[in-house]
Amino acid sequence: MKKVSLFFSLPLFFVVNIASATVDCASLKLKINAENKSLYQGLVQKVLTEKVSSKQIDVSEVLADKEWLAIFASTKTSEPGVFFFKNKEFIDVWGGMVEQDEKPNVLKWAQGIHAPGTLTQCFFDEIVIQ
Repeated sequence: MKKVSLFFSLPLFFVVNIASATVDCASLKLKINAENKSLYQGLVQKVLTEKVSSKQIDVSEVLADKEWLAIFASTKTSEPGVFFFKNKEFIDVWGGMVEQDEKPNVLKWAQGIHAPGTLTQCFFDEIVIQ
């Protein structure tokens, strides 16, 4: 029984650990320039259901953690979203802003897609309403 209870308590420990950690997000923020902007636009364009040229996709921010990218993007006909990629393969998209008290739900969602803890924290910091 002790092994089972330890097994079930470990995920909770990591949620609490991520939730309380202070993270330097500046190191995850990539500069968007002419050289890499088209790459980010192309990744997002491939997963959009609407037909949009890559130049019509506004990329406002990119967070990177190892093989993961979180691309903050929008078009003129869609609301902003955060597109998650691992090794340039689309994983999922998050839409909308959240209140501070919604942090546990956001962390749970991000853990569900197996996003790294630091990326998860910085992603949350960007979508929380101040």
